[in-house]
Amino acid sequence: MLTGGSAARAPVITVALTDSVDPTHAPVPRSDAERLVFRHLYETLVRFDCEGHAVPALAESWTSSDGGRRWAFTLRADAQFWDGAPVTARDVVVGKGGAGYTLTPLDRRVVGVWLAKGSDAVPAFLADPALAVTKPAPGGDWPIGTGRYWVTGANTTAQEIRALSSAGDTLVFRQAAANDPRDLLDAGVDLLVTRNRPVIEYAATQPAFAVVELPWDRIYVLAGAEPPAVRLDGLEQAVRSEARRPQGGSFWWEELQACGPPPAPAPPAASPGAPRRIAYVRGDPTGRDLAGRIAALGGGVAAGLAPADFAKALNGGTAAAYVLALPRAVPEPCRAARDLLPPWPVSVAGLVETRARVVVRRGVSRWGMDGDGTVHLAPQ
Repeated sequence: MLTGGSAARAPVITVALTDSVDPTHAPVPRSDAERLVFRHLYETLVRFDCEGHAVPALAESWTSSDGGRRWAFTLRADAQFWDGAPVTARDVVVGKGGAGYTLTPLDRRVVGVWLAKGSDAVPAFLADPALAVTKPAPGGDWPIGTGRYWVTGANTTAQEIRALSSAGDTLVFRQAAANDPRDLLDAGVDLLVTRNRPVIEYAATQPAFAVVELPWDRIYVLAGAEPPAVRLDGLEQAVRSEARRPQGGSFWWEELQACGPPPAPAPPAASPGAPRRIAYVRGDPTGRDLAGRIAALGGGVAAGLAPADFAKALNGGTAAAYVLALPRAVPEPCRAARDLLPPWPVSVAGLVETRARVVVRRGVSRWGMDGDGTVHLAPQ
């Protein structure tokens, strides 16, 4: 828990967001803000706590057999969608599957998971947000989930998302002003997840708040058709967020041999004499710092692109290289590669790892943390 056991849940809890949230991405987040919001709205069969243990979510219990190759997950008896419709095993498995596993309904409340290779522990991929259970909402609104909080377009504005629960409490996700997220702390928010050093330093001076380190969960990489032509060491000194050199041996994008056919051919090379563009997502200060430093070292130019334009450039290979923020670990590497990497053969070089810190108001509520570092309200 992130707060003491004496904390009592308030009827309205306000959470600050430092990124925008796009409901069309649900339930698979593409930013820290979406990860925080979606985790409260959408459920997978299980979650993994901060010690890596599987805990019940949509499933209340499970068993294994055949040397850990066959698993059976029993859904909660009260599992239902936001509209009151019961959740069945078929709802869990329809349209889902991946490399090395198969999902199948065994009866109305039991989901079977068949693994190509046995596992002694609950498979980590079952917490992949892509396996969260949703169904389309009328009119293209927020996808209907199964979590205890629900949200619709009627209680959403550009500045605020109000997530309601049948228990009567409300989670208010409030967008930070572009100028300074510290203003939200002064305005009474109860929780803020941030990678901004000045905000963290300011919060540490406020007795009403506790500041807690989260895991090193993000790694910035340089992706391109060719290996980088400049040295990439020491870049942790070029960014203003808390950063370190990449730690450990191999990473998930280096182990994709079992993910099917190779990517499409590489995009055409840039025209001779064209500036060497190092693209990054506009609004990401760490991406901007890294792209600027790499461009200065290699004689190129850093190009900040809006998220949609960045995704288009990445798919089309229209820049020389791209600074990408990737999760350090993923539950399903093949899906992560499809969603996050270019659809052409790519060279990926690690730049820096970063982590966020959570600023939480003392005594307001108990907060938990999942194994991937996502913060959420703990069950009462």
